[in-house]
Amino acid sequence: MRYSVTVQEDSPEFSRYIQEGDKVERVYRILLSKHGTARTWYRIAKDADVSYGWAYRILKGLEHDGLIDGSKIIQPKGLFLRWAERRDLRLFREYNVQQPDETIAGSELDHAFTGYFAENHLGQYLFPRYREFYIKKEDMIKWHQLLTKHGYVGKGNTQVLLADDHVFFERQHVDSHSLVSIQQLIVDLYRTGAECAEAADLLVSKSYL
Repeated sequence: MRYSVTVQEDSPEFSRYIQEGDKVERVYRILLSKHGTARTWYRIAKDADVSYGWAYRILKGLEHDGLIDGSKIIQPKGLFLRWAERRDLRLFREYNVQQPDETIAGSELDHAFTGYFAENHLGQYLFPRYREFYIKKEDMIKWHQLLTKHGYVGKGNTQVLLADDHVFFERQHVDSHSLVSIQQLIVDLYRTGAECAEAADLLVSKSYL
């Protein structure tokens, strides 16, 4: 396995991350939701499945820094960059797969695309040269068996990501593809940087300004 940070798969830190999720990232996902009416801080805590005290500390800090006012977003790009600057604990593995679209679509395994492929369907700024998608922990072995059956392990055209299952919050379906929420896509693009950050800027302007 390759890791986005120096964290071991069997470490208490990673196990806690997968079992409990990243509570801070959950708050960001809820706060940046584009669905429904503005949520109170109590509602954000409930939807993020965290204590109100935990959510209050996070939100109060963001408010103190002028990024939000209550649940109103004042500086959307700044808020996304603050999120992207957090330590990235996601686990990922790369493969080189022949006909990745057909292989993934025919898997019948739960997943949600992010990165280049998802942005191409929503913003059409990036060429979809990679297939990056989140999976569930319980499907790790099945995905590995499937992708190695149709390809090879190592740097290539497909990247499988493992994170807190809350990453599937507000997933969307576009052209028969399952994509992460707009807020998850934007932060993932900022994390990648370079042309992906340019694409993230455009999505922020389109969706949050």
